Amino acid sequence: MEGTERTRQESGELQQRLRLRHLIMLSVGGTVASGFFLFIGAAIGIAGPAVVFTIAAVGLVTMAVMACLAELSVTRAVAGAFSVYARETMGPLVGFLTGWNYWLAWVMGAAAESLAAGTYLHAIRPEFPIWAVAGVIVAVIMTINLVGVYFMGETEFWLSTLKLTALGIFVVLGIAAILGIGFSARGIDAYTAYGGFAPNGVGAVFAALFTVFFAYVGIEMMSASGEESVHPERDIPRGLIWTSAIISLLFISGSLVLIALVPWERAATTSRSPFVDALNTLHVPVIVAVFSWVIIIASLSSVNGGLYTASRMMFSLSREGYFPKALRRVHDTRGVPTPAIVVTSLCIFVGAVIAFISPNFAYVFVASLSAFGFLFAWLVIPIVQMLYRRQRGEDYVRALQWRVPLYPLTPLVAIGAVLIAFVGQFFFGSGTTIGPVTIPGNGVTVVVGLVWTGLWTLYYLTMGRTMKDRLVRENRGETREVRDASSI
Repeated sequence: MEGTERTRQESGELQQRLRLRHLIMLSVGGTVASGFFLFIGAAIGIAGPAVVFTIAAVGLVTMAVMACLAELSVTRAVAGAFSVYARETMGPLVGFLTGWNYWLAWVMGAAAESLAAGTYLHAIRPEFPIWAVAGVIVAVIMTINLVGVYFMGETEFWLSTLKLTALGIFVVLGIAAILGIGFSARGIDAYTAYGGFAPNGVGAVFAALFTVFFAYVGIEMMSASGEESVHPERDIPRGLIWTSAIISLLFISGSLVLIALVPWERAATTSRSPFVDALNTLHVPVIVAVFSWVIIIASLSSVNGGLYTASRMMFSLSREGYFPKALRRVHDTRGVPTPAIVVTSLCIFVGAVIAFISPNFAYVFVASLSAFGFLFAWLVIPIVQMLYRRQRGEDYVRALQWRVPLYPLTPLVAIGAVLIAFVGQFFFGSGTTIGPVTIPGNGVTVVVGLVWTGLWTLYYLTMGRTMKDRLVRENRGETREVRDASSI
């Protein structure tokens, strides 16, 4: 019995317990978080009311990227999906870097979310220290993930349902206020009353691309759950497209309502969520109080999704041999990668502490690494989709259960848009000085990400590749032993 349990632990077998509703809400939970509720004001400050065009454009790009990922997902459902696809098409180094950058993106993103929840709760209840709240949040979410994937999925389903409902109520109340139903009519004069619809020029619409991209990231996490999905070949493509559509609709409608209720300059400079400021103008204190707690729940939900996704990516990379063997162990009854969950949780808490102690350092490095990791993955996904078709031939394409529409235009548009978001960072912003070097615009995000990628390329060349080769030799040895035993 003991030998059977040890084999199950070391075989890396995850439980298939997640259904379509879990997958959709897991992605919604990772996307609709503080990046939208708290920091959408930053995008509004860049482009003014015209930011809705940026949000709509990024929504279309998001659907293009997710369509590419959906096609890849029906090929083979596996934890750490697109890093595996990248390895199969562009080699082990690119696969490793894609997975590890994505792990880091979610670790830093979850750290920021736990800190955002702590900061917002501290504003409501000053007796609670920010760092302590962040620590409690990480501990609670780690426990939820350790219990089992179904429990994690159910928790995420209800947390995400709550914040989606709240955002939907905000949109309905805002439309009622705009039309004068139950409130004094606000109209849509605010769209042009404060310097025009595009007060900072048309170029600002492109300048806001990177900020808005960061609000959309998280939808792709669904592919990481393929190995734990009950019907991955059916549910993941449907979930990716439905989630993209839902998120785009909510982001566009929510932003339109927000700008109609609050002058865009005020939304850009508020120290709180601009959504709370917008609700305050309706003079319904109860709704404001409830929405304030919803924002905290939104961050909790994002930490949950971030820990789940990052731990699966670490588990996947360890299973491929790039990290110590202990990180690929799976609990014999709960079917979750316990060591990967615990290590990732500790890294999230460390990231939150760093961000709390040194917010300037956190902005330059932590936030930059997170943003870079997400967009790196979004760039790789459509490239890999095109390579998969080219390398596997027409028979592979004919056998696909789900295909990217308007191929090859769809992946090419996705690649071009993500590259514009990367390159555009050097042309917008006031610049960042690090020692004797000044990086133009907001290019520090790209530079820090490239430095990080360079360091882990060195790790791969000196250690990671050696560890993977050792695992391959061990597996060959086990196969040989089984073959010899069967011949006796």
